[in-house]
Amino acid sequence: MVRQREFDTDEVLAIVMDLFWQRGYANTSMKDIVQATGIQPGSLYSAFGDKEKLFQQAFKKYTQEFFRASMPRHCPPLECIQQWFERLAKAMIDDSKQKGCLIINTAIERESHSASTIAIIEDRLDEIESFFRQNLAQAIQNGDLPNSFAIETNAKALLGLVIGMLAVGRIRRDAQTLNSIAAGAGTLLQIN
Repeated sequence: MVRQREFDTDEVLAIVMDLFWQRGYANTSMKDIVQATGIQPGSLYSAFGDKEKLFQQAFKKYTQEFFRASMPRHCPPLECIQQWFERLAKAMIDDSKQKGCLIINTAIERESHSASTIAIIEDRLDEIESFFRQNLAQAIQNGDLPNSFAIETNAKALLGLVIGMLAVGRIRRDAQTLNSIAAGAGTLLQIN
Protein backbone atom coordinates (compact mmCIF):
# COMPACT_ATOMS: atom_id res chain seq x y z
CA MET A 1 0.00 0.00 0.00
CA VAL A 2 1.37 3.42 -1.00
CA ARG A 3 1.11 5.91 1.82
CA GLN A 4 0.27 9.53 0.97
CA ARG A 5 2.67 12.07 2.39
CA GLU A 6 1.34 14.30 5.13
CA PHE A 7 0.68 17.85 4.11
CA ASP A 8 0.32 21.18 5.84
CA THR A 9 -3.15 22.57 5.14
CA ASP A 10 -2.01 26.19 5.36
CA GLU A 11 0.85 25.53 2.94
CA VAL A 12 -1.49 23.83 0.46
CA LEU A 13 -3.97 26.70 0.68
CA ALA A 14 -1.14 29.18 0.04
CA ILE A 15 -0.12 27.31 -3.11
CA VAL A 16 -3.71 26.99 -4.30
CA MET A 17 -4.46 30.63 -3.47
CA ASP A 18 -1.51 31.71 -5.58
CA LEU A 19 -2.68 29.54 -8.51
CA PHE A 20 -6.19 30.96 -8.44
CA TRP A 21 -4.85 34.47 -7.91
CA GLN A 22 -2.54 34.22 -10.92
CA ARG A 23 -4.60 32.17 -13.32
CA GLY A 24 -8.19 32.69 -12.21
CA TYR A 25 -10.71 30.10 -11.17
CA ALA A 26 -11.79 29.00 -14.65
CA ASN A 27 -8.20 28.65 -15.88
CA THR A 28 -7.04 26.57 -12.91
CA SER A 29 -7.84 22.89 -13.18
CA MET A 30 -7.67 20.24 -10.50
CA LYS A 31 -4.79 18.78 -12.54
CA ASP A 32 -2.94 22.12 -12.11
CA ILE A 33 -3.62 22.01 -8.37
CA VAL A 34 -2.42 18.39 -8.08
CA GLN A 35 0.73 19.26 -10.02
CA ALA A 36 1.47 22.37 -7.92
CA THR A 37 0.79 20.76 -4.55
CA GLY A 38 1.97 17.22 -5.23
CA ILE A 39 -1.16 15.93 -3.52
CA GLN A 40 -3.38 13.38 -5.24
CA PRO A 41 -6.96 14.33 -6.14
CA GLY A 42 -8.54 11.96 -3.64
CA SER A 43 -6.61 13.50 -0.78
CA LEU A 44 -7.44 17.02 -1.95
CA TYR A 45 -11.14 16.21 -2.21
CA SER A 46 -11.09 14.49 1.15
CA ALA A 47 -9.37 17.41 2.88
CA PHE A 48 -10.99 20.36 1.12
CA GLY A 49 -14.01 19.21 -0.87
CA ASP A 50 -14.51 20.06 -4.52
CA LYS A 51 -12.72 22.77 -6.50
CA GLU A 52 -15.19 25.46 -5.47
CA LYS A 53 -14.83 24.66 -1.76
CA LEU A 54 -11.05 24.59 -2.14
CA PHE A 55 -11.25 27.98 -3.83
CA GLN A 56 -13.42 29.36 -1.02
CA GLN A 57 -10.90 28.22 1.60
CA ALA A 58 -8.01 29.73 -0.38
CA PHE A 59 -10.06 32.90 -0.80
CA LYS A 60 -10.59 33.06 2.96
CA LYS A 61 -6.82 32.87 3.40
CA TYR A 62 -6.38 35.73 0.91
CA THR A 63 -8.99 37.78 2.76
CA GLN A 64 -7.15 37.41 6.06
CA GLU A 65 -3.53 37.68 4.92
CA PHE A 66 -3.71 40.26 2.14
CA PHE A 67 -7.01 42.10 2.02
CA ARG A 68 -7.76 42.83 5.66
CA ALA A 69 -4.09 43.08 6.56
CA SER A 70 -3.67 45.90 4.02
CA MET A 71 -6.37 48.11 5.58
CA PRO A 72 -4.86 50.74 7.90
CA ARG A 73 -6.24 50.93 11.41
CA HIS A 74 -5.66 53.25 14.35
CA CYS A 75 -5.00 56.42 12.39
CA PRO A 76 -7.09 59.50 11.65
CA PRO A 77 -9.97 58.36 9.40
CA LEU A 78 -9.14 60.35 6.26
CA GLU A 79 -5.50 59.36 6.64
CA CYS A 80 -6.54 55.68 6.89
CA ILE A 81 -8.42 55.98 3.60
CA GLN A 82 -5.53 57.73 1.85
CA GLN A 83 -2.98 55.27 3.24
CA TRP A 84 -5.02 52.33 2.00
CA PHE A 85 -5.15 53.73 -1.53
CA GLU A 86 -1.42 54.34 -1.43
CA ARG A 87 -0.76 50.79 -0.16
CA LEU A 88 -2.96 49.34 -2.90
CA ALA A 89 -1.20 51.39 -5.58
CA LYS A 90 2.21 50.25 -4.28
CA ALA A 91 1.07 46.62 -4.16
CA MET A 92 -0.09 46.83 -7.79
CA ILE A 93 3.13 48.55 -8.89
CA ASP A 94 5.27 45.96 -7.06
CA ASP A 95 3.22 43.02 -8.42
CA SER A 96 5.62 41.72 -11.08
CA LYS A 97 3.21 38.91 -12.01
CA GLN A 98 0.32 41.38 -12.34
CA LYS A 99 -1.98 39.15 -10.29
CA GLY A 100 -4.13 42.09 -9.26
CA CYS A 101 -6.59 41.46 -6.45
CA LEU A 102 -8.21 38.08 -5.95
CA ILE A 103 -11.47 39.74 -4.90
CA ILE A 104 -11.76 41.81 -8.06
CA ASN A 105 -10.44 39.01 -10.28
CA THR A 106 -13.11 36.71 -8.88
CA ALA A 107 -15.86 39.30 -9.28
CA ILE A 108 -14.89 39.64 -12.95
CA GLU A 109 -15.09 35.82 -13.32
CA ARG A 110 -18.55 35.83 -11.79
CA GLU A 111 -20.07 33.38 -14.30
CA SER A 112 -17.54 30.70 -13.28
CA HIS A 113 -18.66 30.65 -9.64
CA SER A 114 -21.48 29.29 -7.56
CA ALA A 115 -23.98 31.52 -5.82
CA SER A 116 -22.22 30.86 -2.50
CA THR A 117 -18.88 32.15 -3.84
CA ILE A 118 -20.59 35.20 -5.38
CA ALA A 119 -22.13 35.91 -1.96
CA ILE A 120 -18.65 35.78 -0.40
CA ILE A 121 -17.35 38.24 -3.02
CA GLU A 122 -20.28 40.57 -2.43
CA ASP A 123 -19.56 40.42 1.31
CA ARG A 124 -15.96 41.52 0.66
CA LEU A 125 -17.13 44.42 -1.52
CA ASP A 126 -19.55 45.38 1.26
CA GLU A 127 -16.64 45.19 3.70
CA ILE A 128 -14.63 47.63 1.58
CA GLU A 129 -17.57 50.01 1.37
CA SER A 130 -18.08 49.69 5.13
CA PHE A 131 -14.41 50.57 5.73
CA PHE A 132 -15.01 53.81 3.82
CA ARG A 133 -18.38 54.48 5.42
CA GLN A 134 -17.02 54.06 8.96
CA ASN A 135 -13.99 56.26 8.32
CA LEU A 136 -16.08 58.96 6.63
CA ALA A 137 -18.58 58.96 9.51
CA GLN A 138 -15.72 59.28 12.00
CA ALA A 139 -14.19 62.11 9.95
CA ILE A 140 -17.51 63.97 10.15
CA GLN A 141 -17.67 63.34 13.89
CA ASN A 142 -14.08 64.63 14.24
CA GLY A 143 -14.93 67.77 12.28
CA ASP A 144 -12.67 66.82 9.35
CA LEU A 145 -15.64 66.69 6.96
CA PRO A 146 -18.81 68.81 7.05
CA ASN A 147 -22.04 67.31 8.37
CA SER A 148 -23.46 67.67 4.86
CA PHE A 149 -20.86 65.27 3.42
CA ALA A 150 -22.72 62.46 1.58
CA ILE A 151 -21.30 59.37 3.28
CA GLU A 152 -23.17 56.75 1.24
CA THR A 153 -22.49 58.35 -2.13
CA ASN A 154 -18.82 58.90 -1.38
CA ALA A 155 -18.30 55.45 0.15
CA LYS A 156 -19.62 53.97 -3.11
CA ALA A 157 -17.43 56.32 -5.17
CA LEU A 158 -14.37 55.24 -3.17
CA LEU A 159 -15.33 51.59 -3.68
CA GLY A 160 -15.47 52.31 -7.41
CA LEU A 161 -12.01 53.88 -7.26
CA VAL A 162 -10.63 50.80 -5.49
CA ILE A 163 -12.19 48.45 -8.04
CA GLY A 164 -10.89 50.58 -10.90
CA MET A 165 -7.40 50.78 -9.43
CA LEU A 166 -7.19 47.05 -8.86
CA ALA A 167 -8.51 46.26 -12.34
CA VAL A 168 -5.98 48.66 -13.90
CA GLY A 169 -3.24 47.05 -11.79
CA ARG A 170 -4.11 43.67 -13.27
CA ILE A 171 -3.84 45.02 -16.80
CA ARG A 172 -0.72 47.14 -16.45
CA ARG A 173 1.80 48.19 -13.82
CA ASP A 174 1.73 51.89 -14.68
CA ALA A 175 2.93 53.70 -11.54
CA GLN A 176 1.75 57.10 -12.76
CA THR A 177 -1.81 55.89 -13.41
CA LEU A 178 -2.05 53.90 -10.17
CA ASN A 179 -0.65 56.75 -8.08
CA SER A 180 -3.02 59.18 -9.82
CA ILE A 181 -5.99 57.01 -8.87
CA ALA A 182 -4.75 56.97 -5.26
CA ALA A 183 -4.36 60.75 -5.36
CA GLY A 184 -7.90 61.00 -6.76
CA ALA A 185 -9.23 59.46 -3.56
CA GLY A 186 -7.50 62.23 -1.61
CA THR A 187 -8.94 64.87 -3.94
CA LEU A 188 -12.43 63.50 -3.38
CA LEU A 189 -11.98 63.95 0.36
CA GLN A 190 -10.39 67.42 0.30
CA ILE A 191 -13.57 69.45 0.49
CA ASN A 192 -12.79 71.59 3.56
